[in-house]
Amino acid sequence: MEHSFLLDAYRRCAEVLSDIALGASQCQIFETLQSIIEDLDEERFASILRLDPHDNTLHLTVGNKLPDFYNDAIEGLKIGPKVGSCGAAVFCNKPVIVDDVTTHENWVVFRDLVKKANLGSCWSVPIVLSKGEMYGSFAIYSSSKATPREEELEILTLAAHISGVVIEKQRSENQLTFNATHDPLTRLTNRSLFDNLASQALKQSKRKREPICILFIDINNFKYVNDHYGHDMGDRLLCLLAEVLSQELREADIASRRGGDEFILALVGTGEDGAKVLIDRVTRHFAESQKALFSDYQVTMAIGIAESKKGNYQPISEMIKHADIDMYRNKRSFKKSN
Repeated sequence: MEHSFLLDAYRRCAEVLSDIALGASQCQIFETLQSIIEDLDEERFASILRLDPHDNTLHLTVGNKLPDFYNDAIEGLKIGPKVGSCGAAVFCNKPVIVDDVTTHENWVVFRDLVKKANLGSCWSVPIVLSKGEMYGSFAIYSSSKATPREEELEILTLAAHISGVVIEKQRSENQLTFNATHDPLTRLTNRSLFDNLASQALKQSKRKREPICILFIDINNFKYVNDHYGHDMGDRLLCLLAEVLSQELREADIASRRGGDEFILALVGTGEDGAKVLIDRVTRHFAESQKALFSDYQVTMAIGIAESKKGNYQPISEMIKHADIDMYRNKRSFKKSN
């Protein structure tokens, strides 16, 4: 391998760091890093795998030049000390260099597969994030039996490190976006995100000529809970209601904490009758779940409904107002009867 190729690879890796700073996506960076590795030698193939920590399996992150049947065969591979190069590298948290995959003990169960794919060697380096979290592996395959030069291993290790950098940057950006658009206590959408998503849902409902409902929820006597059981218990109650709503709603529906003890739901493709069915489910679920918090008190809710449907679609802001009015009507009825 010519010295100029290695210098070019180092230069391109440095440029990738600039691309990360300028906002290139994780997928774009992965593809560029794979290209850098593959340009070192026409026999090289790069692969980046992600570890699923729940079941310790490896999964492809971006496309590569390996045969589809090979990628399909190793998709979901469970890691282990003698599982190929990538499975072993991730399990042992160290580089695993296999010069000949047709004879190495780690590749015994994959021999027919690598012969079919015409692969001769595989060098894999774990991708470890800054706090020690294992993300996955960065590997170089070769179509012939090959031992890596020191410079090649340095570039492979550098590529794995840069992969970790872009992963953590993407996570940080995702967390910042989430924090800016969600309630910090309940993790439900906040007012601005809800209004945006609900307005989009309304447009979709109009196109499909389907109904959409807004529910306005207020916890009855929430001040009593805070005063008699403490604000920590009040927070736990809010989180409990948020959890109940998340479990009862469909994926298309939207839940938001409006502030204090007020919540708003957008039920997409659901009319008033369907909304009442949901209210019944949520009420029963909430009553049952709160038994873990209170042994001597029952918390109830006042809920208002506003529906928009074919021939009478209203802006989300108007629907919220109508649902709010309906909620207070129900709240007054509750106070009169208690």
